[in-house]
Amino acid sequence: MADIKDFKRNQFLVEKEEKTPIKEKGTLNSRIARHRMLTFYKICAVFGIVAAIAIYAYYDWKNTVYVDYEVQQQYDWSKSSEAHSMNLNGTLFSYSKDGMSCTDNHGKVIWNQTYEMQNPMVRTCQNVVAVGDYNGRTIYVSNSEEIMGSIDTTMPIRDFCVAANGVVAVVLDDSTVTAISLYSVSGEELVGFRTTMSKSGYPIALDISDDGKQVAVSYLKAESGEISTSIGFYNFSSVGQNYTDNLVGGYGYANAIVPMVVFMNGESSFAVADNRLMFYQGRQKPENIANIMINNEIQSVYHNEKHVGLVFRNMTGETTYSLDIYDALGNKEQTIHFNQEYNDIMFREEAIIIYNDEECVIYDWEGREKYKGIFKERVECILPLGNIARYILVTSDSIQMIKLQ
Repeated sequence: MADIKDFKRNQFLVEKEEKTPIKEKGTLNSRIARHRMLTFYKICAVFGIVAAIAIYAYYDWKNTVYVDYEVQQQYDWSKSSEAHSMNLNGTLFSYSKDGMSCTDNHGKVIWNQTYEMQNPMVRTCQNVVAVGDYNGRTIYVSNSEEIMGSIDTTMPIRDFCVAANGVVAVVLDDSTVTAISLYSVSGEELVGFRTTMSKSGYPIALDISDDGKQVAVSYLKAESGEISTSIGFYNFSSVGQNYTDNLVGGYGYANAIVPMVVFMNGESSFAVADNRLMFYQGRQKPENIANIMINNEIQSVYHNEKHVGLVFRNMTGETTYSLDIYDALGNKEQTIHFNQEYNDIMFREEAIIIYNDEECVIYDWEGREKYKGIFKERVECILPLGNIARYILVTSDSIQMIKLQ
């Protein structure tokens, strides 16, 4: 009997010992679970606070209106009084009848090129610039870093355009025909074709794609007392070799003059007539995707790789001008009304900038006025720095880095 009692007592003790760790284990798991939940709630709270601060900062930034600016750095620079200055991919490009130069934003000359021209014409694409003389026979090509080369033609230059790789398309004229030729930056003629007034009309505008493989030409023609314009798209890649004269597409516009045709980017292009705005889409063979009829007289046209803007006199009389902005597909995004006279309008990722040599007005892409003010010195051009509050102002003798306040 003693053995049975001892066995039962021992069994009870064993069972008690086995049950006790299970209870303690359950308590430990509960504590870990509670700790994890508390940690999760703390993380959520931190993220909530950060998100609230970010949202507040975003709306505060969106609603910020600048009323003045501070000159943070200033550098001396000089140029001839006859020279014109412009933004070239964040550097300062200047040209005159006697030469051209490129300067960094600290006033240091990057390169300098002398020449003699009567009526210099300037064409740019990204960070590449080409300068040639109307009726001359030489075109100089450079980028924001170096002089790339020059092109000598055999006939007088009427017009030209440049690609981002330095390829130049040139309209050349003689007594009987008009030639359009493509030259490499080293001066080698790559391809060319000839037109006549009786066949195609006279080329009044042209542009070349960034890669130098497509050319768009606007031809003006007069027959039986009426004018018309046709736009031809030429492709000089392997695709265009399957078409006669590399002409992959053409569009005609009766009773219209089209003095501007532009490649916006690799896929999109547009043309402006005196009575309409046309958009085209396609890398190899551009197709007409939109035609917007225009009833008012166009004062100016501005564009970048994503947007096209038309400036009109405001007929309502409430403001002096109105700016209609379209995307690359021909959709009208917004209209901005403004009174300020302008020398230039820039479409940037951060803002829309309208300015002349005395004053400036800046809008965000929702049409809100972010800044309006008068310059402290006469300004020749503005170089945006990628932030809506930071710019470089170029005066006749200084380069000023400013911050809006």
